[in-house]
Amino acid sequence: MRDHLDAIRRLTLRGDVVFANFEGVLAEPADPDPWRFCVPFGAAALLRGMGLNTLNLANNHSLDMGYDAYVRGALALAEVGFWVPGRAGGGAVAEIKGRRVRVVGFSFDAVNNVNDLDAIPSIIGKRGDEIVIVSAHMGGENRYGYLVPRGVEHFGHERRGDVVQFSRRAVDAGADLVLGHGPHIPRGIELYKGKLIVYSLGNFVFDYPGVAFHPHAPGYSISIILGEHGDFVSAQIDSYDLCYGIPEPDGSRKAYRMIRNLTLSNLQERSLAFPGDGTVERISKR
Repeated sequence: MRDHLDAIRRLTLRGDVVFANFEGVLAEPADPDPWRFCVPFGAAALLRGMGLNTLNLANNHSLDMGYDAYVRGALALAEVGFWVPGRAGGGAVAEIKGRRVRVVGFSFDAVNNVNDLDAIPSIIGKRGDEIVIVSAHMGGENRYGYLVPRGVEHFGHERRGDVVQFSRRAVDAGADLVLGHGPHIPRGIELYKGKLIVYSLGNFVFDYPGVAFHPHAPGYSISIILGEHGDFVSAQIDSYDLCYGIPEPDGSRKAYRMIRNLTLSNLQERSLAFPGDGTVERISKR
């Protein structure tokens, strides 16, 4: 446990909006079921210490301890300074450098539902020149999960959305950036109408049941620069080796290379360049 805490405390994430999907409930553990994801209240300070300031609660584990626990956890996170987009509504709003920024959460099991494509414009409801970031818990989980399919994905009985259609509809409705999560592994990225779509952020800090069977897995953080009108400018992907669910810097850049290959092969994306040093650049059209 001490080694895990030390590894987490060494993490330093920086940015105006430092985002993560919070897969679980902030509450004192009281249920022996390992598939009910519960994180003690003390973890909030640890996450803030990493640099995180925005935690999404629109996911399929945010109600694991019941609705009241979900609400208490969201309030507790807000009290220590997090912006908290939830399972419904227009998202969390921040004022950054004089600009309104709003992060809106969607999930395949929430009121803001990735399967309800017609509701996307009214939920996003972009106002003026604000920057809108969409967080979307979507996509299947299996050994083929690295590939973004065309069509609706399922995992067991769960309908987990058509990730391409959802993401593009979100951009059409005013989203400036789409951050997908759900498959728990990296996927490719795409530029659509000048806006970046990240189809899966994968895992970062995630000591989930069964992690002992995955002592090493690729993980990453991505720093994204947007222009004045929300268009993608560039990004930096930092690769990590998830050692039993805890990130350690990976100098071999495995996750970066994986995302590059999936972007070029699976998504056939030709408007993004990966020079090899962790950066992602936009290819200018002549």
